[in-house]
Amino acid sequence: MLLKNITWEEAEKVLKNSVVVVPVGSTEQHGPQNPLGTDHLIAEKFAQKLDAVVLPTVPIGISKHHRFFSGTLWVSYESFKNYLLDICMALKYHGVTKILFINGHGGNTSCLSDVALQMRDENVFVGIYEWWRSIPEEITKKLYPESPAKHMGHAASAETSLNLFLYPELVKMEKAKNVDTLWAPKKFGGIVTHETKDFTDCGVVGFSKDASPEKGKIIFELCLEELKKLVEYIKEVKI
Repeated sequence: MLLKNITWEEAEKVLKNSVVVVPVGSTEQHGPQNPLGTDHLIAEKFAQKLDAVVLPTVPIGISKHHRFFSGTLWVSYESFKNYLLDICMALKYHGVTKILFINGHGGNTSCLSDVALQMRDENVFVGIYEWWRSIPEEITKKLYPESPAKHMGHAASAETSLNLFLYPELVKMEKAKNVDTLWAPKKFGGIVTHETKDFTDCGVVGFSKDASPEKGKIIFELCLEELKKLVEYIKEVKI
């Protein structure tokens, strides 16, 4: 149920005692083959598959590290945190005590964790779901027997496959590239940079050429099952 599509009278009936879902993501580069909205588009699709009240998607997040690629938008950590806290407090005002952020962008994770911790002081439980964390390791190895980590990278095969399954009209597979690197590669035990352009010149981090809608379907359905389990768990959480 999309909050934006119902009336205030309907909202009054469904908000209390519900797990309210907030999709969040980013508008940032995802290689030459994927749309800028990849992160929030994927998060939104997961949210829409749930039997829950779903808020409008938060489409811009913490993405300054991608700024050298055109079209990338970002907000500061504090702006993002305060905006999400305000949303949570508005939901609390309407009687909501359980919120689930479906996050499509790794750069948002630490900020979302801070929001969750702060809202616990307000007697509101906030959960965070990220699809890439819920894929069973054996499935990752089955899909990508060689260098699974490099297929799970930014704009790499797993993410591109999800787009091919969910939004095929937005993907330009003829432009997909393989970039033999990991995110912020370590040097001598330390991370020397967090600027994306320093370890990829096209925006892809890892291998994306073997992406397919079939792989995307497998990933999406497995992740959705885990997400549904998380929602049920949150319903039973004692605050």
